[in-house]
Amino acid sequence: MTHGAGNETSMEYEGLSHMDGEEEAEEATIPSRAVVRQPTGDDAVDTALDELDAVADQPLDSQIQVGEQVHRVLQGRLADLGKE
Repeated sequence: MTHGAGNETSMEYEGLSHMDGEEEAEEATIPSRAVVRQPTGDDAVDTALDELDAVADQPLDSQIQVGEQVHRVLQGRLADLGKE
């Protein structure tokens, strides 16, 4: 990050320059996964992660809703590990 005269209005964070609103919105879009995820061997975890992958291109509200469901499933599976 550079601090100097004439740069006071320029926002730079670790080499990334500040973008205007339109460019920032385009950059904020998360691309679909290009990498194939390997199965974990746990059916509940794999199903939850498949559901999360399925909404990757959906609106953020849908992603959040499914993400919260997946979070609960994963928490439950972790809690069950000590009981098996």
